[in-house]
Amino acid sequence: MRQTTFSSRIDLAFWFSLAAVVAIVLAKAAVAAPQIHDNLSLLDNDSVMRLISIQNWLGGQGWFDTVEYRLVPPEGVLMHWSRYIDALIGGLFLAFSLVFPSDLALTIALTAWPTLLALVLIVVVGFGTRRLIGPDAACFAMLCAMMWPFTSNFYFLPGRIDHHNVQVLMIVLITFAIIWPDQPIRSGLVAGVAAAFALAIGLETLPYILLAGALLFVRANLGLSPTADRLLVVFCVSLSLASVAFWLGQTPQTRLALPVCDQLGLPVLSLIAIAGIASILPMLLLSGRVFMRLGLGIALIALGCVVAWPLLGSCLAGPYGALPQEVQDIIRFGIVEAQPGLVYAQNNAFSYISMGLPVVGSLAVAGYFWRRMGKASHVDCQKRDIVGQLLILCIIGVLASFSQIRLLLMSAGALPVLVGFGLAALLQRYMQARTIGDAAMLIGVGVLLISPSMLEVPIKSALQSDQTVRTAMDHSCRKDEALAPLNALPTGIFLTPMNLGPVLMLRTHHKSLSGPYHRSPAAFANGYLPFELPEAKLKSYIENTNATHLLLCGGTTYDVGFARDLVEGATADWLIPVNVDAGDLMIFEIK
Repeated sequence: MRQTTFSSRIDLAFWFSLAAVVAIVLAKAAVAAPQIHDNLSLLDNDSVMRLISIQNWLGGQGWFDTVEYRLVPPEGVLMHWSRYIDALIGGLFLAFSLVFPSDLALTIALTAWPTLLALVLIVVVGFGTRRLIGPDAACFAMLCAMMWPFTSNFYFLPGRIDHHNVQVLMIVLITFAIIWPDQPIRSGLVAGVAAAFALAIGLETLPYILLAGALLFVRANLGLSPTADRLLVVFCVSLSLASVAFWLGQTPQTRLALPVCDQLGLPVLSLIAIAGIASILPMLLLSGRVFMRLGLGIALIALGCVVAWPLLGSCLAGPYGALPQEVQDIIRFGIVEAQPGLVYAQNNAFSYISMGLPVVGSLAVAGYFWRRMGKASHVDCQKRDIVGQLLILCIIGVLASFSQIRLLLMSAGALPVLVGFGLAALLQRYMQARTIGDAAMLIGVGVLLISPSMLEVPIKSALQSDQTVRTAMDHSCRKDEALAPLNALPTGIFLTPMNLGPVLMLRTHHKSLSGPYHRSPAAFANGYLPFELPEAKLKSYIENTNATHLLLCGGTTYDVGFARDLVEGATADWLIPVNVDAGDLMIFEIK
């Protein structure tokens, strides 16, 4: 009777937790929406560029034409982003426009899109963990999904309309699908289509998809699950077919044969084909011969890579391999989310702890209880198998983050479940003994895994750091009231610091030479290099561009170069100050 009462209370706690988390997500959206409405240009650069892309498409630019013509004119920059995201967000905007004025409809669409994705993620994590681990674990898992920076403030706040939040959601769907203990047909279909869509909108998830496929491949060939064969086959087939469909749907015929390394194209499709053949063919030829199947599969992968080397070889260096070294260095050290984990930690110690501590802590706690799990029943064996797979997936995310800090998001699918599993085990330990020590352990570990930001003051004190995070550009220069007066000037081509290029194009009719998009090395270099040069070299640099204006932010302290001198009041006979009431913005016409 007592156990029944406890179970019913836990079940009630699940529904209460779900309602509370949903309410908090909606409340955050309601608070953020007015801020977006008042200052669209305060969005991050990728979201700004996504909004420009949506506006271009809704304004008549072709589906297959993804060139941003106002960035590095006159040629423009061919963006590697997918029109599928443009269509989804643009569709929301058009739907809301039927009821609300255009400006308000845009605000609602920019708020509704990431909020809807966040709610779907919470529901998937909640009900998925409830089914696999239990309702007590699901309560903690939903809280973790709502609090962890990658699944909350980084990518799911209102206004975040780049493709990274969709990729996080796809990772979560793939994770739950490949660890699901039954229904291999449905799971393989969900995992394959989700993986294909993730690749269609960006290749950041390619390492995770390869890892997920490798996990399925090993489990199927070693006979670790009775449904592994079917799951692997359906995953490979659905991934192959959906990838081709998404590829054809967003790639113009003139570029189908190009071996692009930063977008779904022939190199990635060849990898998918190799993996599919190496997974399915051994099953057909060597049914029941476990190690022979595994060996043949590995041999087919090696042979396929040799055959496809003309496509794959040029992509081994990654999407940035063909860029000049100085631009690669800008991306590696200047773009915060692309920094190696340890480099990021040096400059953002507390942020690194708040992101990494839940992951490392969940691995330790869940790993401890996983090793202590018994195998008394089929359910126990099944749960132990699920947690073991999640531990592997989460560890890979940690290792990948040493390359780029943003790759820690590869842990997004496994982390909430592992946190839920570990804290549910601690809760059960407390319920059995009811000791103060067990209660303190549950509360302490819960804070560390779910919300280490609550410990910001003691952590920063322990770090003994008074370092303040410096932004590349003062926010005052990105506000609408600063940018709007520039519309009074004739259309010009502006050389700007990186964080001003995209917002200049969003809120004015001007063109920009600067933007953080790797398909244009010039756009990347223009946003950083000239602002570190002395006057003579800056003048020479500008003479090699078609810039008509130089734009600076007076509210920012430039470390070196003539840009610093200009902000401090210096003049030059080749720069004519433009008197426009634009807040901290400083505009110079170039002779």
